[in-house]
Amino acid sequence: MRTKKIVMPKTGLLGLGCIISALFLSPPLVVAQKQQPPTQGNPQLYIVKPPGGKAGTTVQISVTGINLNEPQGLLFSDPGIQSELVREPTQSAAKPTEPAKKADGKRQPPAMAGQTASHQFKITIPPNTPLGAHDIRIITKNGVTNPRAFVIGDLAEVDEKEPNNDVPQAQRVDLNTTINGAITSPTDVDYFVFTGKKAERVVVSCLTSSIDSRLNPAVEMFDRAGKMLAFNRNYQSTDALLDATLPENGDYFIRVHDFTYTQGTAEHFYRLSIGTMPWIDAVFPPTVEPGKATQVTVFGRNLPGGILDPSAVVDGRVLEKIAVTLNPPDNPEAAASLAFRGHLAPQASMLDGFEYRIRNASGTSNPFLITFARAPVVLDNGANDSPQAAQEIVVPCEIAGRIETKDDRDWYTFAAKKGAVYSIEVFGDRLGSAIDLYWSLHDAASKKTIVELDDNPDIMNPIQFFTRTEDPPRYRFAVPQDGKYQLMVATREASIQAGPRDLYKVRITPEEPDFRLVVMPQAPNMPDACIVRQNGRLYYTVYAWRLDGFTDGIALTAEGLPPGVTCPPQTIGPNLREATLVISADKDAAVWTGPIVVKGTATINGKPVVREARAATITWPTPQQQNIAAISRLDRQLVLAVREHAPFNLTTGIDKATASAGDKVTIPVKLQRLAADFKLPVQVTVVNAPGEQGQRRGNRVQPTVIAPDKEDANIVVDIPAKMTPGTYTIVLRGETQISNPRQPRPRPGDVNMIQASAPVLLTIQSKK
Repeated sequence: MRTKKIVMPKTGLLGLGCIISALFLSPPLVVAQKQQPPTQGNPQLYIVKPPGGKAGTTVQISVTGINLNEPQGLLFSDPGIQSELVREPTQSAAKPTEPAKKADGKRQPPAMAGQTASHQFKITIPPNTPLGAHDIRIITKNGVTNPRAFVIGDLAEVDEKEPNNDVPQAQRVDLNTTINGAITSPTDVDYFVFTGKKAERVVVSCLTSSIDSRLNPAVEMFDRAGKMLAFNRNYQSTDALLDATLPENGDYFIRVHDFTYTQGTAEHFYRLSIGTMPWIDAVFPPTVEPGKATQVTVFGRNLPGGILDPSAVVDGRVLEKIAVTLNPPDNPEAAASLAFRGHLAPQASMLDGFEYRIRNASGTSNPFLITFARAPVVLDNGANDSPQAAQEIVVPCEIAGRIETKDDRDWYTFAAKKGAVYSIEVFGDRLGSAIDLYWSLHDAASKKTIVELDDNPDIMNPIQFFTRTEDPPRYRFAVPQDGKYQLMVATREASIQAGPRDLYKVRITPEEPDFRLVVMPQAPNMPDACIVRQNGRLYYTVYAWRLDGFTDGIALTAEGLPPGVTCPPQTIGPNLREATLVISADKDAAVWTGPIVVKGTATINGKPVVREARAATITWPTPQQQNIAAISRLDRQLVLAVREHAPFNLTTGIDKATASAGDKVTIPVKLQRLAADFKLPVQVTVVNAPGEQGQRRGNRVQPTVIAPDKEDANIVVDIPAKMTPGTYTIVLRGETQISNPRQPRPRPGDVNMIQASAPVLLTIQSKK
């Protein structure tokens, strides 16, 4: 059983009812900058049932969420998947159900409450649809939802059928079947029974966190006498995986439940696959050079032509291995992309790579991420456990290594010349390995330790995009003198983490400045999509991974926008890792929904470099008044909706300004009330006020309230004395709460309406 801890705050798993009540009952116009509520009027998708289907079939699904009035269709990240609305929606504004008691006697928060709706759709999945997770969204009259994962498989699929809460009620399924189910109460237990043959190796996969579910399952396999053959939980995040070689012909039982028996709602769904299909546990090396055919060893279960490797053991099970040749793509666009139809957490969003799968007669395996190397790949020789036995390598290179035993320490020796500068970076957690790596660098002659690095304290955003990783930070090694140097790589938890899945790579290359971008909807703590209204504006949050010391500004653009929608020039300022990107719609822009692309352009070594931003969203909400990290993931595409009539907009009196560090900048702002009956106060804040030493400080500017009888205000922005010279983008955010008169208090129909200003380009000059 994997012991990797899951970074998932308990409060991030609160039921929607409690969260939404807190949001609606909070008074408007008094929320601090770091605790801004999202646009609550936006539609939100939470449950897709079933959460997947077989390629080449037609499936009826139910989609459930909030603010889903007047559905117009589904939007899949794969345009080949078609949908048709087959049933009118069922809505409920009823009281939340009575919370169930946990084992500790406390009440479990209810699931969705307030104005929820469910719709039925028939979807047609073409036979050639790529396998893996795709994003599904609902298009409504009022906008488009956040995505949910919808998995395309190649096994037969069935739905879980209750009652199946005990052995006599076990639901019978065929081998090589995927069951779509849910643990709907804390004490819910689901049993399944299949008939197998002696010596068959049966793999059981239970997908949860990787398909946006809140379930933390435990999965068990028993024979008909009640003997447990296998158990697993937390194989990868909260996904579970087990396998057993059947001892005889006959029936076998699978038991699924919440591990602690304390959680269970319709949001705790799963995809349980039972069969003799292949499973990939590891690929070594996990990194390859673009365009270079590379032989790798695949470790797993039910591999075609696989042979058992007694040295490769996971959770007490001996794995099989096969040798295959990978032919990675050979073009600059692919080498800077991340093409993977599995779950990608925020800390992995800066990787480049592609997925690998394998197939046998029963079906296709899970995807495994292969990353791209920036230098020749060197393999850990497995006999380098001491400084005396250190493996000789030639830099620049990327080392592909493994933590093979509980006492494994991998040593490498390389020669370097005085004045050379190398980036040394170790990857493990970001590759999906459940290891807590650390490393040290030593002068081989004097045995002196130059540096030892462990966890990386740096986080992109502690709330919206929580990128914490167990991997150490990058180190800039300026070689002090000619000689040999030794690098040691190990894990803090080697006594319990060692095996074929515990992979790592070490990059030792000259500095190669570069960047990667991630773009998200504006809501800081709630699933959201971006909806711009006619004569209005919205903003995205854009995060920049600055690689190998890259510090220059990045120009942002948007492509694929419909007529009447524009994106004015904007930048991520020098050293900044977070900025806003404003999208504007004119008053005649047509209603529209579709994918768009955000790109960043920078000059590196005298040449323009263009990188496409990777989309991401928050998966489950967190309370707005508590600084708790949201659960988020990478998406398959960025989606925009254009809808009718913004009730107000903000216009700045200037579109650019020049100042020196330590100065003040005054931005005149005018509130235009577009709706005749719009007479509410509007709170204006600065989304990204300039911060000390290139770090954003969103709370430096106090909010300004424009009263119902006012239209103008001045926003004064202090420029810190240590602000790095360069070009920055400032955006103002106007927010008010619009009541829905048809709803009683508390008002689930109330909307925190948000509009952004056009960007103001601020040029900071060096102080003379």
